[in-house]
Amino acid sequence: MKQLFVCVWLLLGTNTIVKACDICGCTANGQSLGILPQFYQHFIGLQYQYRSYHSQTALSVDGTAGANSNEYYNTLQIWSRYYIGKRIQLFAFVPYTSNVQHEQGVVTTTSGIGDASILANYVLVKQDDCNKAWKQILLTGGGIKLPTGVYGNSSTADKNGLPNLQPGTGTYDFIINTNYTLRHNNYGINTDVSYTITTPNASKYKYGNHLNSSLSAYYLQQRKQWTILPQAGVKCIYALHDYDNYSKHWLNEQSGGYQLFASMGASIYYKHIGLKALVDLPISQHYSGGAVTSQTQFETGLFFLF
Repeated sequence: MKQLFVCVWLLLGTNTIVKACDICGCTANGQSLGILPQFYQHFIGLQYQYRSYHSQTALSVDGTAGANSNEYYNTLQIWSRYYIGKRIQLFAFVPYTSNVQHEQGVVTTTSGIGDASILANYVLVKQDDCNKAWKQILLTGGGIKLPTGVYGNSSTADKNGLPNLQPGTGTYDFIINTNYTLRHNNYGINTDVSYTITTPNASKYKYGNHLNSSLSAYYLQQRKQWTILPQAGVKCIYALHDYDNYSKHWLNEQSGGYQLFASMGASIYYKHIGLKALVDLPISQHYSGGAVTSQTQFETGLFFLF
């Protein structure tokens, strides 16, 4: 509970503005959209995300050492935003995943279309007058993650269908999020909170509900048709335990926990083209009872505004 409290107040999302009167930001399904330009424009683009972890199982009853493994998660997804009127933003994500596990000399790989997500945000507060030094915007909304990805029996190593390596979860999950951005002249901050409510799949496995939150500071630089926006902040992920069998309440003790990252990156915009890159460095964590250690995470995105 202490870690959950810290995550809610300290942190996920890094979202702001690009033109002098534009502020934007949101997180969908635990994914930060990053710094987005031109609040009233649509966009479509590609986003790449990389995550790596080191895992070690506990000592066995006979005192022998547990197994060590390294996992690498790669996601390439189409992402887009479509604006309806002045108050509603629609976001969509269609991912393709390629995941690899190295354990005791055995390589396990899974790949395929992942779970698509749809999110809608409503603008509750908007103050972005070009003549004012202070600007702010508050967004809130929610959405759904669809079971479009394959789950189960897709491991090329042993066909066991390792839950965390699968392209999909086999579940309909529900997302609630809110995002607030405040800017004074060229300096600003953004805070974003997203909570995902999971459901059990056909195999009765249930991933734990999880919270993603962040707090970021940024600086806006404009040079003719170019905009450069460096940023830095902190990001926290907090997850409840999974259930091996939700109907029988078989709790998976080797799951759940928190991860705290230092986040830094930049976005560059030229006319209708945008490029962003973001690196997350772990600074504190306790996940899966300490058996799983998160390594450096990275994401980059390219998008076209229209």
